[in-house]
Amino acid sequence: MMNFKKILVPVDGSKYSQLAKRKAMGMASSTGAEIILLYAMGKVPSLIGGLAREELVTELTRQGKALLEPYRKVLDEKGIRYQEMLEPGDPGDVICEVAKREGCDLIVIGSRGLNDLGSMVLGSVTHRVLHMSDLPVLVVR
Repeated sequence: MMNFKKILVPVDGSKYSQLAKRKAMGMASSTGAEIILLYAMGKVPSLIGGLAREELVTELTRQGKALLEPYRKVLDEKGIRYQEMLEPGDPGDVICEVAKREGCDLIVIGSRGLNDLGSMVLGSVTHRVLHMSDLPVLVVR
């Protein structure tokens, strides 16, 4: 088994990202790895400017922090080292960029997110990460 030092876990609040978090926690517990919780906030349309843009970014940040709270609570209870990040941009791109920038060894991602249709086999963000990432990607379902 590889000895992972940093595991990136993109989260969106879906049951699949909860499952990915659980899997990453088990791996982090056995290897001493640090988990990076990432919430990709999406793109803010360029047509929105000024105060409206600032307010939208503030609201997205507030929602992201609230979304991370249950993940943070469990990691604290288990004594697992972690960082949390909120990043703007297309989720698939952001996940790959953060994984590279932070020197992650592994990405653990849910097979689907909140916005995917039930009939889809694999979510579009997960599919994009699988094709773009140079790192190992563990898809959890």
